[in-house]
Amino acid sequence: MGLRTVPSEHDQRISLCMIMRDEEEHLARCLTSVTGAVDEVIIVDTGSVDRSVEIAERFGATVLHEEWRGDFAAPRNTAIDAASGDWILVLDADEEVVGAHALRDLVREEGVEGWSLREVNFIGEERGIDSVVMSAFRLFRNRPEYRYEGALHEQVMGKVAHGGFGEMRFAGVEIHHYGYLEPTNRAKKKSDRNMAIVMEEVRRKPHDPFTLFNTGVEYQRVGRHQEALEYFARSFENLDSLAVYYASLLVRNIVASLHMTGRNDEALDVLADGLQAYPDFADLHHLEGRVFVERREYRAAARSFTRAIEIGEHGGDRYLTQTGMGSFYALSGLGMLHQLMGDKGEAARCFKRSIEAADGFFPAPVMALTRLLLDTDPPDVVRAYMSSLVSERRRGDALCLIAEALLERGCPDEARAALHEARACGADEGAVRLQLAEAALRGGDLAQARAELSAVSPGGAFHQRAVASAVVVEVLDGDLVAALEAVGDLEQISDDTTVPTAYRLVIGAHGGVRAAEDPIADEDRPAVLDVLFSLAGSLLALDRLDSFNLTVPLLYEVAPSAADVEERLGRLLFKEGFTEPAAERLIAAVEAGDPSPDAFGDLGRICQERDMPEDAEAFLVEARERDRQNISRYLDLAGLMAGQGRFADADAVLREGLVMHPYSSVLSELRESMSLLARA
Repeated sequence: MGLRTVPSEHDQRISLCMIMRDEEEHLARCLTSVTGAVDEVIIVDTGSVDRSVEIAERFGATVLHEEWRGDFAAPRNTAIDAASGDWILVLDADEEVVGAHALRDLVREEGVEGWSLREVNFIGEERGIDSVVMSAFRLFRNRPEYRYEGALHEQVMGKVAHGGFGEMRFAGVEIHHYGYLEPTNRAKKKSDRNMAIVMEEVRRKPHDPFTLFNTGVEYQRVGRHQEALEYFARSFENLDSLAVYYASLLVRNIVASLHMTGRNDEALDVLADGLQAYPDFADLHHLEGRVFVERREYRAAARSFTRAIEIGEHGGDRYLTQTGMGSFYALSGLGMLHQLMGDKGEAARCFKRSIEAADGFFPAPVMALTRLLLDTDPPDVVRAYMSSLVSERRRGDALCLIAEALLERGCPDEARAALHEARACGADEGAVRLQLAEAALRGGDLAQARAELSAVSPGGAFHQRAVASAVVVEVLDGDLVAALEAVGDLEQISDDTTVPTAYRLVIGAHGGVRAAEDPIADEDRPAVLDVLFSLAGSLLALDRLDSFNLTVPLLYEVAPSAADVEERLGRLLFKEGFTEPAAERLIAAVEAGDPSPDAFGDLGRICQERDMPEDAEAFLVEARERDRQNISRYLDLAGLMAGQGRFADADAVLREGLVMHPYSSVLSELRESMSLLARA
């Protein structure tokens, strides 16, 4: 198993240099990946108390010990100082090299001083579809001049670039990095550690653009986008050139943070300049599409998503890019866009292409396509089709998503069938049981729901959701003491206080007392309101009107104003088929302020159901005026007119829609039929 083979049979010896601390979870995988591809391993340990040193020595590594001083560059340089190879390969313990023997060919290339490799950073809760791809300078000649600088995100590339000994190149050899996965971040408290290091770096180097950039990244990572923007702006002001390797990511991050803080006009201004500098950066086109969607500029959004798809995926040699920006993410965004515009056929095609581009598994389009197909097709047909579409890769996870969409639409039998197949495919047992509990709830079997939830393993990925669902079960069963105990359990395992707060309010409403001891902070009210609305929707779907009616007053209590509740509640009621109270709430929303086009569209449909054609037309016209880029506005209005025999008027509406959407097959085909009827 040893990696140290001195002397080496190779003319160019490679030394792997690492630093580590408490890496027993990852270290063996990393060292196994380079077995036979490197000639020695030098590891500097900065204070491990787990089995890391034992594992390293078992692989034949030389382990040096150095006290941690809050500076990543120092121990890296200690490892390089001890290396005897002709080349230095730098890895972290939470990485592995795919096809590491290709490194032997790279170090034999004449005139090359260093190599950047393709680094794939997996993000999210588990290794899967989400990753960020970048070029990472990790393989370089062993010269005394080449040493790292920077306490965090330490760098050596500049030293090699300015050394004058040879050129630097990019190779597609992949390094897979697992350190950004959320469980690892939480376990190691990386955000707190990195923030402390980077703020000390800012104190020492207040005008260094790379340090300021990294500080912005740390703030962005924890969702503090305003602070991130401040540091990104300072970094940009101190940039020497847009050609520096992280400048494109800096621009991308500025746009993303502006978008997250609702400053979309500014985001578009930055994008205009950014796309001039980086016209083939798919991430920027994708972000532009998202900004345009939020502004309801649907045609512009379609152009942006389409351009990202045309550019395709970068290999990581030019830009740090999130995987899928030029393929499945952009296709999914385009599908959502067509759905917003009312073109369900094109939306379905985009979702299908997105799933295929993601090798058969991408959660957003799997859910979206299942929901879309359920609008028109029987649930057994939809389940069979979606089951055939998803691949063997993570098939169990995909089937759980399909089951979730089926449950949302009130199809528990088909959902159970999908879940049993998911279980056979190795899906997470917690995910399966959580949804089987939901299916039992929809069938009114509280005992079965409770049994499924109690079987979800503590500490698993789905345990927190299971405890939250258990609160609902106990409330519906009338056992408020057990419900409060479950809320207490939830508070013990969750860092998010908004869900327990919302549930305490609901328990209090059912028991005639307020169960939340402390007032709700203003910044928490939107999140608490979201939880209450989600719960209210579930209660309606379960036909538990008594509990729903007790929950509704809480919406008004938590919301900053009644206007923030009226439309949302009205649309929820209409979705579940309660048209009379939905109409009352939507009218109240119109009277209270500036409702969305969807509110007017729903009012138009309600008036159609009530056989009030003049009022229906007035509301549908208003919806169209407020949302002219949405194909469905023209279809709804034309459909109303055609139902009254006003074929010429319907034809005129469709003609107007085709001016806005000249390539819409739905509008053009319907207008052809309407024109024939108008001339008859």
